[in-house]
Formats: sequence, structure tokens, C-alpha cells
Amino acid sequence: MHRCAAVLAAVTVVAGGTAFEAQAAPAKSASFGPTVITDVPKAPDTTKGEKPMQKVVPIGTISTELQEGKTAYVYSTIDASDAADVNLIDNEVRCSGASTASVVMGENVFPGSTSPLRKITVVTRFLVTARRSGTLTCTQYLRTASTSPNVSRETVRSEVRFASEDVVGDVNGVALQRSLKEGTPPVTTSVATPVLSGKLPAGPKQLAVIADVEFHRCGNECTERVRFALTVTTSGGANCASAPVAQIERTLQRGINHVAVPLYTIVPLKPGCTDFQAKVTTTHLAGNPGTIGGPASGLCDTTGPNGCPAPQKNHESAMTHIFAVPS
Repeated sequence: MHRCAAVLAAVTVVAGGTAFEAQAAPAKSASFGPTVITDVPKAPDTTKGEKPMQKVVPIGTISTELQEGKTAYVYSTIDASDAADVNLIDNEVRCSGASTASVVMGENVFPGSTSPLRKITVVTRFLVTARRSGTLTCTQYLRTASTSPNVSRETVRSEVRFASEDVVGDVNGVALQRSLKEGTPPVTTSVATPVLSGKLPAGPKQLAVIADVEFHRCGNECTERVRFALTVTTSGGANCASAPVAQIERTLQRGINHVAVPLYTIVPLKPGCTDFQAKVTTTHLAGNPGTIGGPASGLCDTTGPNGCPAPQKNHESAMTHIFAVPS
């Protein structure tokens, strides 16, 4: 079996565009909770000059030895529930050592027992390639704040793991991954981003494509309905296949800061069909237009205000991104 096949053999694409990834035992993993998180910072009172704050909690660390040029697949989730208010849940993973990477995805969890958002799962997943041989260490963080005027709480549980430590790259061995580099393009009609294309080496039988879109609200007093569709085509040979379209519609109501939209599909690779193109098309369906989230900058490494002024340490994390795993 191909070196990545064990990771992806159990992948199933289901109706509506969602998918469950392989349940093979990870090389390294860590879990947290369920734990009640207290002292979630309240929304700032701008009349008093207060600044938005985020509580940052490290909730799991994994590490592995990687040879230079090898690519690992990091997969993580945060489940949030039992919120006292409408709270923001960010799932951030930051890697260091043999390489560096930082990715964050997030959305709101709602209080009460009837809202469909009373229980949410935020997925953060990405590829990281070793720049030098050595130990790759990745730490998962909960970043959280309330949109209410109250210091709040919520219950979270989480997992972070290496889904693979040897992901196949393109024909030159380069990892197949792109992140949205510039911030918040508006979606007034339809926007195709992110886009990923490449040429695959001979040998893989299928290509899994993963895209995560961070979609920002249109404002505090608006609602909107949006469709997200991941499409993948292959070319270069005879009767090349296209992947089943992974599609999700979301309605953003008043009080939602943003939503994290996970998309996943898989396409068979017929002989000679080694070229592919994948893209996410975000379509505005109703209500006020929103925006697609580019990288988040000025994030405090630890609990602190948005923008994180000196001398506090800060960093940038990728948000909307797409990557592919041949097997």
C-alpha cells in the first residue's frame, strides 16, 4: 500500500460536502477535556477606551522527528458547548522546530438548549514541510472571547494529531498547499478563492483535497446566506475524473462574528491524469454580503488584546486555505 494510503483508506465523502477522515491510529496525538473554561473576556466597552481581548489557553502539544523535505499532515478539532453567552471559539495550531507554521480557524458558540450553534466543532488542519531535519513540535491553542458585556465561560474538548508524517507532494516533491495571502475579499456575488493546481507524480491512485474557509460576518445587525463549493478536476490523460462537489450552505444570523467552513472531497486518478485544479467558490445567496478571511495578524502569543502591542509577543496565523494529499 502507498505510504499515505493507510491514512486515507477510510475516508468517506458524504452528502452535503462534509466528510469524516480516516480513523487510523495517529503517529502522535494529544487530547484535552471536556473542561469548563472560565474568565472568558467580555466584549470591550468602547466608550471607556477598552480593547478587545482574547484568552489564550494551550491545550495540547504533539511532536515527531522529520527529515528535511518531509511533509506532515496536522489535524485538530475543538468541540465547544454549554456557553454562558455568544462566545468566539478559535482553534489555533502553531508549529516550531524542524519547520514553522501557524493556522487558526474559528466561529461562535451560542448559549441555550435550542440553537443549532449550542454545540460546535472547529477543525484546523494543514500541511507542514520540514525545512531541516529534527523535531517538529505543534501546540494547539484555544483562543476565546465573548461578544457579550459579560465575563463568560464555555466547555471545550479537543484533539490534535499527526494524520500522516509522510505526505506525497507534487512532481517535484513540493507540498500541495495554498493559503489566502491577502485579507477579506468581499462576496457580493461569487468569488473563487482559494485555488490550488499542480502536477502529480506517477503512482498515486487518488487525490484528497481539503479546503477550510473562514467567512466573516457582514455586521452586527445583519443576516446572510452563503454557499461554499469545493470542486476538483483532473486532466492530462483519457477520461480524467472530476471529484464529487463538496458543498455547504450556511446562514449567518445576528450575533455571529464568523464561521469556519470545512470542505473535503476525493477524486480517483486515472492513468496519465496527473494534472489537477481545485477551487472553492463562495456564492452570496441572500441578505447582506460578507467577506472571506485572509491571514490574522497581530495575534498575541498569550492572553492579551487584539493587535497585541509591544512588548508582548505576537504573530500571524493563516486562515482560509486549501491543500491536497495524493495516495
